[in-house]
Amino acid sequence: MYLCLLLFFMKKLYILSIIAFLPILFLRCNKTETPPNIVLFVVDDMGWQDTSVDFFEQTTDFNHMYETPNMERLARQGMKFTQAYATPICSPSRVSLFTGTNASRHRVTNWTLLRDTSTDQKDTLLTYPEWNVNGIATESGIPRTFVSTTLPQLLQKSGYHNIHIGKAHFAAKDTPCEDPINMGFHVNVGGHAAGGLKSYEGVDNFGNDTIQKNIFAVPHLEEFHGKDIFVTEALTQKAIEKLQKRPKEKPFFLYMSHYAIHVPIMGDKRFVNKYLDKGMHPVEAKYASLIEGMDKSLGDLMNFLEQEELSENTIIIFISDNGGLDA
Repeated sequence: MYLCLLLFFMKKLYILSIIAFLPILFLRCNKTETPPNIVLFVVDDMGWQDTSVDFFEQTTDFNHMYETPNMERLARQGMKFTQAYATPICSPSRVSLFTGTNASRHRVTNWTLLRDTSTDQKDTLLTYPEWNVNGIATESGIPRTFVSTTLPQLLQKSGYHNIHIGKAHFAAKDTPCEDPINMGFHVNVGGHAAGGLKSYEGVDNFGNDTIQKNIFAVPHLEEFHGKDIFVTEALTQKAIEKLQKRPKEKPFFLYMSHYAIHVPIMGDKRFVNKYLDKGMHPVEAKYASLIEGMDKSLGDLMNFLEQEELSENTIIIFISDNGGLDA
């Protein structure tokens, strides 16, 4: 059993700021206790019904479409939070998560990518406010950023070893916080300015063209280039590797932030055929396979924690940053 296992899953569009949760973590520890390890497991664009776990008064038809046994396992051991909310798009939710502020305060209201460039849709009548299109900054001096102390910085000051795996999408390209290392992480694998990805496939080098790098190419996974592996599995392997190499005397914070199930909707061949055999539309079957691949990652991490006898002092928090394809 986990000492304190929480499943934060939001009823509509999801997110709950962990910074507000931090005092609870440390109140439970006296000076002689080891602070709990924290795994913040984030899924991208997953709807509240895109799982076999029910988050309504009863099971919905969508719940029957998907197979997520490890989410069920997590829910049995923990708690479900069904009444929390987020913005309907990536960057604002993630900025809120890491700064403890809502979008009306941090003013990051759309997804970020290029420096000083808005991603708002052009309008002939509407004049947009000066939103913080460059995302988070931890120091002043970068225009159109929200300057804040971040969650990993707070944890670092409390003695945590911070590991970032997967999607970042906190700040625009060519600003310091496009790299999570500048936000308080000690390790970063896969995180950069872009919030999407060019390809899920290792055989495609995850979008890293040999001639010209695509801005949506996933970085830091060169060892998997040309291999028959999905990015979800590659990131999970790197997460476990970095946990094995962590300084054992320190508590750890693992931010496991999957690119799945963001577009492009590509089928994970480990799982897609079972959904096609159920008669699902090919796009829905691919989507379902992305969900189950994410669920396997969750299970692999839970198994690792149990095998390493870390589960008794580890908190797992599961969230999605906004809603999904259908549900």
